[in-house]
Amino acid sequence: MTAFHCNLCGAKNEAVLETMGREEASCTQCGSTVRLRGLIHLLSVELFGISAPMTEFPRRKGLRGLGMSDSHLFAKALEDRFSYTNTYYHKEPRFDVIAMDERHLGQYDFIVSSEVMEHIPPPPERGFETLFRLLKPNGVLLLTVPYTLEASTQEHFPELHDFTIAELRGGLVLVNKTREGKLETYDNLVFHGGGGSTLEMRRYSEQALRDLLKQVGFSSVRIAADACLEFGVTMPEDWSLPIAARKGPFRYDANDVAELVTDYRALCAKNNKLHQEYLAIEDELKSVRAWTLSRETEMTAELVERTRWVERLEGQLKERTAWAHDLEKDLEHHVKLAHKFQSEFQERSEWVVQLQAELERAQAELKALQNRLWVRMGKRIGRA
Repeated sequence: MTAFHCNLCGAKNEAVLETMGREEASCTQCGSTVRLRGLIHLLSVELFGISAPMTEFPRRKGLRGLGMSDSHLFAKALEDRFSYTNTYYHKEPRFDVIAMDERHLGQYDFIVSSEVMEHIPPPPERGFETLFRLLKPNGVLLLTVPYTLEASTQEHFPELHDFTIAELRGGLVLVNKTREGKLETYDNLVFHGGGGSTLEMRRYSEQALRDLLKQVGFSSVRIAADACLEFGVTMPEDWSLPIAARKGPFRYDANDVAELVTDYRALCAKNNKLHQEYLAIEDELKSVRAWTLSRETEMTAELVERTRWVERLEGQLKERTAWAHDLEKDLEHHVKLAHKFQSEFQERSEWVVQLQAELERAQAELKALQNRLWVRMGKRIGRA
């Protein structure tokens, strides 16, 4: 597993780069493919001389760009940073590469054409001539198309002239009328999906592409075969790679240089402001450090004093704990005495009850004796 940052959205990813396919969504956040990341990598190198993520592209409204049904994953970012317009074949803003508006000639610093030129009707030279003429003298074409390493391009419909696509017995067929009036039909059509006309008209070869670009006037053609692992751009295959075709050596014009100087001056002013803020923060930090040291000394002295107080408190606690233990022992002794006194009291109470009973019996006996005594005395008195 290798970590890489997506140069479209900036998300961090991990993947086995060598196994990622050209059209496989491999960014976990935006779903970008190797082809799209490779295209933005190439655009960055051609415009700025280094590979950078789109999130770090400078805003250069002096640079004018044209997109041909570009992916929404990067079209909006290009609109934010350049004078860039993304166009479509089937909706506004429309652009037909074989029916060019002459007002746009020589207006663009760069054109991005990704997976489009294999769909234009033959001959393909017309479309490439249009792209060449739309560029400024120092402009660049960023191009991707499916191509092979065979010797020549395979043109699927070489005599295509007046054609239509119709449904026949549940399938699609192409019906063509050649310039000579001959009718042709083709089945097993290949569509690439997406909006507009996506019928595959041909399968280029690498050498034929190079020759075609040179033929229409591009001074240099570079096939980007180098990987950029930092941004997840790997080239496991050696076909259908991104291509940069230059009309002339790139250079900034006066307006671009003015933008750069303006930005540089603004950055210098911002840097000076940040430096002053840094110095103010540094002074404040020194003051905070001095206060911290002073407060640390005070807190250390207070901690020592409180430690001593705790130690004294612990001593008092030990003394009071010992006193409590002694008191507890005294309490246990007095409880035992109380139990003893209670037992003795109970015994004596029982003895008193017994004495009381004996006293009552004695009194009864005494009374009985007295009665008997008075009886005898009465009898004696009576006899007398």
